[in-house]
Amino acid sequence: MRTSVALSLLGAAATGVAAQKPLPTAAAVTNNPSCLVAEAVLPENAWQKNGFPNGGNIKGKVVAKSGEGGVGVQFNVDVSGLPEGGPFTYHIHAKPVPENGNCTATGAHFDPTERGEDPVCDKSKPESCQIGDLAGKYGAIPAGNTTFSANYVDKYTSLVEGTSAYFLDRSIVFHFPNKTRITCANFKITEQACDNPTASVAPTGTNPAHTTGGAPSPSGTLPVEAGASLSMSSMTGVMAALLGGAMMLML
Repeated sequence: MRTSVALSLLGAAATGVAAQKPLPTAAAVTNNPSCLVAEAVLPENAWQKNGFPNGGNIKGKVVAKSGEGGVGVQFNVDVSGLPEGGPFTYHIHAKPVPENGNCTATGAHFDPTERGEDPVCDKSKPESCQIGDLAGKYGAIPAGNTTFSANYVDKYTSLVEGTSAYFLDRSIVFHFPNKTRITCANFKITEQACDNPTASVAPTGTNPAHTTGGAPSPSGTLPVEAGASLSMSSMTGVMAALLGGAMMLML
């Protein structure tokens, strides 16, 4: 009896520990390139026609550029012509919009930390939310609004291609309250980056230890300080000394 009770308590404790497993956290991005600007412009017609029985779509775009000092991404959201209802959410999705405009083909929310949608994003801890959950971190579009604009810096998204938080090859998707996808658009770069820092590498065949006071010496030569020279007689003396030493070793 006692054994079964103990096992039950252990099982409950294990379940509790699993339930309290900490959420993964996203790292802040600090190396976004300046000048680079990208935007996702919404198409003329909505993917989901229920909100636009006479045609049309939400109008506007989402602009993304580097945050100050390369920290995070500044998002400027500016839309109008919203349908009735709300609140409306919007997110970066994992895949781009195909040529046929199918918003359901954009996959799930962009989530490189594999957090998942549950539990709901806690705005006070944006690092613990899905990276693509912009509405969760910074607020959904309120119900009853026909226009909406927002400006904020998200520290966890990247403009550096090849990094896990890079999103410019993905899409932005707007949703009805029941998560149905209203419309979507791909991000496209409109202004290239103006700073591309590269690592400083010493030229091949140089000796970095002899750069002070003169040019680096080519590999395999004697380092010479600026303004110094080796005369023919001095070189002859050096060679003679070397030969003499070699002869002594042979005796």
